Amino acid sequence: MLWYKSWLETRWRFLIGFAVLAIMACGTIYDYLAVQKLLPLAPAIEPTGELGRRLKEAVEIEREFRGFVWLQWFRQNLTQTGTLFAVLLGSGGLLSRSSGGALFTLSLPVTRRDLLTTRAAVGLTEFFALALVPSLLIPLLAPSIGQTYSIVDALIHALCIFLGGSVFFSLAFLLSTAFDDLWRPLVVACGIGLVLAVVETAAGSAGRVGLFHVMSGESYFRSGAIPWIGMLVATALSAGMLYASTVNIARRDF
Repeated sequence: MLWYKSWLETRWRFLIGFAVLAIMACGTIYDYLAVQKLLPLAPAIEPTGELGRRLKEAVEIEREFRGFVWLQWFRQNLTQTGTLFAVLLGSGGLLSRSSGGALFTLSLPVTRRDLLTTRAAVGLTEFFALALVPSLLIPLLAPSIGQTYSIVDALIHALCIFLGGSVFFSLAFLLSTAFDDLWRPLVVACGIGLVLAVVETAAGSAGRVGLFHVMSGESYFRSGAIPWIGMLVATALSAGMLYASTVNIARRDF
């Protein structure tokens, strides 16, 4: 019953996210053909400075299908859009006025810890599906344009996205135990994510230890090294915030 109730509360966020990401994954495949037609024009562009260096690096990465998929899908589209839907899935919950069922839920013959644990488990399962299934469309559809992509690469990158994005899910989940609306946890969590992204981008190579670096799986793409430390840190942060959420609700006087 608790699982089904949690599913009903989040199903539209999940289904919309699934549809959006699936369409974007399919678009990434066929965008490769268009980009390959434009790459011969790249040598005529001579930007200078840090921006020019990054543009040239991106052009070289996108010459190969694997590099194009990593840059456009895993580093940009899935990381950015996946973070947004992780926050959406984590926002709301037991205290949310939008669901209108807080008092009824609290009257059920289950502990508050069970309520929170079930809600978190359903949300994380949905987010895992958002990270995994659209990513598996890449190796499935790649042969349609005469390319191949490793299923193992797709799985590893999807795991990086899931564990890194779970931090934002857990942050929104924690904020939802302090605020009784959907929008404040959503705005605060997205704002923190935006600040982290700007800081990592501005830091350049020094930002390669940041959360979004872990989510993109850049070290795995460049050298085959799975970012185990970053993934473990992200898991610990998520677990800590989820535990704090249960403590907040347990102490709350309704």
